Amino acid sequence: MTDRAERTDAEDRERAVLQWSIEFEDRERALEHAGRMADPWFGVNDECNRALNEERKRTWGTPELHAACRTLDVPVLIVDGGRDIRPRSAVDSLERALPMVRRVGLPGAGHMPWTEDPKGFRQAVADVL
Repeated sequence: MTDRAERTDAEDRERAVLQWSIEFEDRERALEHAGRMADPWFGVNDECNRALNEERKRTWGTPELHAACRTLDVPVLIVDGGRDIRPRSAVDSLERALPMVRRVGLPGAGHMPWTEDPKGFRQAVADVL
């Protein structure tokens, strides 16, 4: 694997598009969807990614985070794709932790349902507004 410092911006973009494409259930359009996410190309913020991953390791799934979610006094809408490759347990636990939550699943969408089922996503949001 080429070190990040040795890759061009175009190579970084291509790598990101390939990685992101797996998030889409619609394999025929996955590269197209991922390519649109990369335009315009701003690059990948490695420092931010490291910080988020460290935060995830420290707090995700902890009793403290669950307790903090229980105290939220705001309505929350979760819209998720039924064909998301990510573990369902993460969304399930978030739904259980939030006191004022509504969850809408879009069966044919992957990790980014607003891209693969924009009509369903708009409808889910419009229904709570």
